[in-house]
Amino acid sequence: MVILSAFLLLVSGCGVPPAPTAVDKLAQKAAEAAKEAASLTTDPQEINMILWRRELMGKPGLQLYVIFINDMGQPIDYFASGKCTSSNKRLTDGTALVQGYKGSYTGYFDVPAASEDGTYGESDEYIYCKTVDGKYKQWNGDYYLSDKPIELTIKPLVVKIGTKTQQQQ
Repeated sequence: MVILSAFLLLVSGCGVPPAPTAVDKLAQKAAEAAKEAASLTTDPQEINMILWRRELMGKPGLQLYVIFINDMGQPIDYFASGKCTSSNKRLTDGTALVQGYKGSYTGYFDVPAASEDGTYGESDEYIYCKTVDGKYKQWNGDYYLSDKPIELTIKPLVVKIGTKTQQQQ
């Protein structure tokens, strides 16, 4: 009977997994770290939205609909445009590397460079657009932009341009 009990105890112990080794523990920690790192990556939906916007804004002949909005939320202008651009967009570097003399130093210096419009440095924040009929529009306030026509429930304000009064539509 004692031999049978010892045999059963020995056989039942065969199903117990061995204690994890240091290598097993390290592999488990690495798997947990990888899982945590994957949970911290950028949301794939965010990446998809960025790719969709790049594709939309890169379409040749894209027409956008723009509303300029005053500080009280009233639309003051509504028009169709191609792409609008912000005042802080630059196609070239804001500095240039030049060789010369500066005081007692001779060498290469990083100096401010003119932007595409001939100005130096930064300007106030604004956007500018070219309307479909060739008018230049610049605005330093809030705006709303869409690739589809916008249904306004309020007519844009009357805007005085020079000596003429013009109803914007």
